Amino acid sequence: MSETNITFEVLKKKWEQIISKIENEAIDDNGVEIIRLRFHIDKNLFEMGLKSGELTHKTLVELHLLESQLEVALQIAQSRFKLKNRGILAQIFGRMFGRIFEK
Repeated sequence: MSETNITFEVLKKKWEQIISKIENEAIDDNGVEIIRLRFHIDKNLFEMGLKSGELTHKTLVELHLLESQLEVALQIAQSRFKLKNRGILAQIFGRMFGRIFEK
């Protein structure tokens, strides 16, 4: 979304689609930060494109709800990534220690 005249409906639809994809992913810390920053860029572009008084209370509430949904999805995806990798590291170290103590 490189243009500054973004409607809330376009912003909401885009991020709802992204959130639905994130819900099934495992994302590392850097990926989470990149997605979070991208959301804030889009949110700021949307707000900058508004004229004075156009940002209604309803839109603000919906924007905060969308951001909350994104944060929940990101936290779950980040936890999934950590759990997945912890299992891999445990297997690697378990094999290493198993070999050491067998000798």
